[in-house]
Amino acid sequence: MIDISQTSALQLQNYNTLLQTIALRGNPLNIKVSMAGNQDMQDYDFGDDFGGHHNMWVISFVTEQLEVFGNKHGALGGLEQDCHQVPVITNLMESAVIKPSVFDAKNTKTKNLYFNIQDL
Repeated sequence: MIDISQTSALQLQNYNTLLQTIALRGNPLNIKVSMAGNQDMQDYDFGDDFGGHHNMWVISFVTEQLEVFGNKHGALGGLEQDCHQVPVITNLMESAVIKPSVFDAKNTKTKNLYFNIQDL
């Protein structure tokens, strides 16, 4: 739900922050970002505080070694831990109010970032 577009300098900072955090564990390849506007939040795994319809951004990438992102909490538990509470710039193109201005990958009420695995 955080604007990670590559349009303005501030959006690009969010994109770079997320990408560099992902790269702490493994090299993301074939990176693609897309924005989906006015999405029904019931269709996604964001926090309970984000009801209704909101803008969201999707980053997709491949990696050579998926297991580097895991920990005892799951296949992507380490990636979630790394990204959780990382500061971001808000009030860009987000339609939801993000408080505090961080990636939140854990809180069931305020989660604004999540990951999933898709087979190619």
